[in-house]
Amino acid sequence: MSARKEITFAALLGTCVGVALVDRTAEVGGMIHILLPTPVDNRNPLHPENYASTGLPLLIGQLRRIGAGKERLEAVVAGGALMGRISERDLDLDIGGRISDIVLDILAREGIPIRESETGGMHGMILSLDLETLKCEISPLIDPPHNVMIEMEKPTEDEISNAIAGVRPIPQIALKIMRMTADAGYSLRDVADEVRQDQIIAAKVLNLCNSALCGRKAPIDSVDEALMVLGEKTLLAMILSSAVHRCFPECENGYSTVKGRLYHHAVGNAMVAENLARKTGLSSPFVAYTAGLLHDIGKIVLDYFVAKRYPLFYRRTVDDMLSLEDAEVEILGVGHPAVGAQLASLWSIPENLVEVIRYHHRPENASTDPVLTHIVCLADLITCGFWTSPAVGRQGQDCFASCLSTLGLNTDDFKAILDSTPWDIINNISGSDA
Repeated sequence: MSARKEITFAALLGTCVGVALVDRTAEVGGMIHILLPTPVDNRNPLHPENYASTGLPLLIGQLRRIGAGKERLEAVVAGGALMGRISERDLDLDIGGRISDIVLDILAREGIPIRESETGGMHGMILSLDLETLKCEISPLIDPPHNVMIEMEKPTEDEISNAIAGVRPIPQIALKIMRMTADAGYSLRDVADEVRQDQIIAAKVLNLCNSALCGRKAPIDSVDEALMVLGEKTLLAMILSSAVHRCFPECENGYSTVKGRLYHHAVGNAMVAENLARKTGLSSPFVAYTAGLLHDIGKIVLDYFVAKRYPLFYRRTVDDMLSLEDAEVEILGVGHPAVGAQLASLWSIPENLVEVIRYHHRPENASTDPVLTHIVCLADLITCGFWTSPAVGRQGQDCFASCLSTLGLNTDDFKAILDSTPWDIINNISGSDA
């Protein structure tokens, strides 16, 4: 929300709904990224800006306070896609549809005309607002490829093996953190000493500590200060995220058409998994964070092969609605969970984390730590359903009911977990350079 300035707001929308409001006479505009229809507790919502029923009135009120006239406001609305509905059998949420209905009702009640609207469907989109020109645009999250590939040979086993061997090794500091926390015996001072010796990781840690992930206004300029301000577990999560970031590709091809989206999805999934573990009390929140961060590392290996076959992947996963893993096996001969498990074993990652990587789409096959695997699977479903994930591919929804059952959750519990998820922080992850 602002008067005219050289800045553009952009909301990447899946199930969520974006609303842009402008008053061209007063030359002010604003945008809201709405995640859910109504808060669990209507009397005292934790984050009122996240909900259609409370957030949109907030935006309208704030625009009026900076000079907008309600009678002059115009709206552009986008989003509310199904994105592979979670489960009709167990939840009758219809998140995107309910958000859209509430938004339309509020705008009609306030007498605000809708100049453009594109809601529903099965694909994500981008809503942008240029505050310099007050121009709003709705565009697809990914553009359909102009050429459709009919057939392309699968990569050979040697090519896949060479790709696994060629992935940049995970820094030793990350492995040390995983092993130490798995054994519950470690010295944070030793970890901090190792971070100080690695200038790249140290810089990324401080970058993350000063980003929206921590929500601090006063800058943190040393690892020791980060420890005092953030606490042990949060700092370990920042170190681990910064170390793992080195391994993720920074290209705009392959699984994602947005630079860095694979890493941002990994961190978002880690935060949701951590929240699930904390709320259920069934697993260590930090271990869940680590597992969520690593769950898609197989995509690091396969990203190059997907990029070469992007039109075919688009057709099979977007047009034909095939699940990502099924499309990978069909087109590449192997899926990212199996490749990720091979990479994790090569890195000597603890076995419970390897299992999560291997079975995060099929948690019923896990035997070492099935609860942790179900937590990460559910986190992935939530992250993909309520926050835009890598552009190509969707996760199957068949395991949703089993995840709820394994974790002892019902519909009300699930809604409460969605309510407590730090969506405002997750939505700002892509704004960090780390």
